[in-house]
Amino acid sequence: MELGKSLLSILLMGLLTNNFIFSRFMGTCPFFGVSKKIDTAFGMGMAVTFVMAIAAAACWAVDSFILQPLGLAYMQTVVFILVIASIVQVVEMFLKKS
Repeated sequence: MELGKSLLSILLMGLLTNNFIFSRFMGTCPFFGVSKKIDTAFGMGMAVTFVMAIAAAACWAVDSFILQPLGLAYMQTVVFILVIASIVQVVEMFLKKS
């Protein structure tokens, strides 16, 4: 029984987390989505870089000053997704207005 769990664990890690194909293609969605012109692909790449830089700083602040002191470290993934999604929405609204 222990061998079966171990093999299943190795299989799932190979398929999902340590998958060479998935790890190489992460982040290419913005490139494929707007790659008809170099200018739009470059603009999308800059937007993704900007959002990720701001989101990294915001997620660090939320983790350090809110989640850790309150003992809510188990909520990191959910909160980080919400922070990143909200920053993307704010940037999108700003780009549409300007």
